[in-house]
Amino acid sequence: MQVPLASADATAGTGTSVTVRIGQHDMVVDHGDAGPKPLELMTASLAACSAMTTRTYLGRLGERGDVEVVVTLDGGPPTLLYRRVLLPTRIRPAEAHELADALERTELTMMLRPSFTIRTVVEHDGEALN
Repeated sequence: MQVPLASADATAGTGTSVTVRIGQHDMVVDHGDAGPKPLELMTASLAACSAMTTRTYLGRLGERGDVEVVVTLDGGPPTLLYRRVLLPTRIRPAEAHELADALERTELTMMLRPSFTIRTVVEHDGEALN
């Protein structure tokens, strides 16, 4: 067996919620209101991965400021993950395309791509840059 890239354990008691252990972190996952739903965790994972990649890319350009990534899931057809990358500062269109390309090559994006269409828009002040 190979070393896993990631792992999590889930324990279900009574009711609709489960406790998930990810490394040393516990969280409640629920189809009700006790915690995020499983699909929300998936969109959160893509948003977090994308925000980390964007922060690294902007850092290489010498840019600072908070990055926000909003990921929504549309049931389709086709099933669509829509990723909006909201930048704190304007970058050139060529840089926005380069960032979008970098986001397409993240591990998580490549793992989700066979099952989902993923559309990425890089924005600053409501204007699409790519």
